[in-house]
Amino acid sequence: MGNISAFQAATLAIAAIGAVLGVINTWRAVDQSRVKLKVVPAHAIPYGGAPQNLRFCIEVTNLSQVAVTVAEVGFLFHGTDKHASIVSPVFADHGPWPRRLEPRSSVTIYSELPRSSDGHMIRCAFARTQCGRIKTGSSPALRQIANAA
Repeated sequence: MGNISAFQAATLAIAAIGAVLGVINTWRAVDQSRVKLKVVPAHAIPYGGAPQNLRFCIEVTNLSQVAVTVAEVGFLFHGTDKHASIVSPVFADHGPWPRRLEPRSSVTIYSELPRSSDGHMIRCAFARTQCGRIKTGSSPALRQIANAA
């Protein structure tokens, strides 16, 4: 094993760069096919002819590169596996439910203020896709509501 020539060193460098780029491209391809949702619970202020009991909302944004169908939204609780779904979601655009979200689109689901379940405090909001993926989110608004409930 003597000295390597300039040609061999260049070949090795190009092969190493190719291997690194191959790994990066594979990681990007896997990352682009993942379901990525942003779930943000918030206060809602009814105005106009909106029902006055709709004081809470959950905004779900599709950050994926593929379309995703959101089939269920609701809340998870501390200390239990129970969850509470919003069974009668209200939408400003009166669109259908479940809702198909194209990449970079969002939907806001309006509801009454959530209540704790069997004395368990609300931990976070969730969104479940048609394919069963669950993504969660919290916010200062949800923590304020959870402490008041």
